[in-house]
Amino acid sequence: MRAMVRLILVCLAVPILAAATILPEWQQSLNAQMLSQHDCEVNALSNVHLGVKNGKEFVSARVHCMDKRAFDVTRSGRDPYKIEACGPAAC
Repeated sequence: MRAMVRLILVCLAVPILAAATILPEWQQSLNAQMLSQHDCEVNALSNVHLGVKNGKEFVSARVHCMDKRAFDVTRSGRDPYKIEACGPAAC
């Protein structure tokens, strides 16, 4: 009986934990674009700036890939991200 109760509690907790890791739309689209265009699995973001510029949502960030590459990205509105690779002297 206790095993059944534990199983039920685990089944109830999984959707709650999964919902806690849902990323905002801008980050989901950034991750997808980085993976498709640069084969970059995003490890982390830094220098993230979100705001409104000229009436459009604006995103600026540095993307750190799992393979240690880095990119600077910007986006205005719903346009695709502009992506620039960081080199030793560039970023």
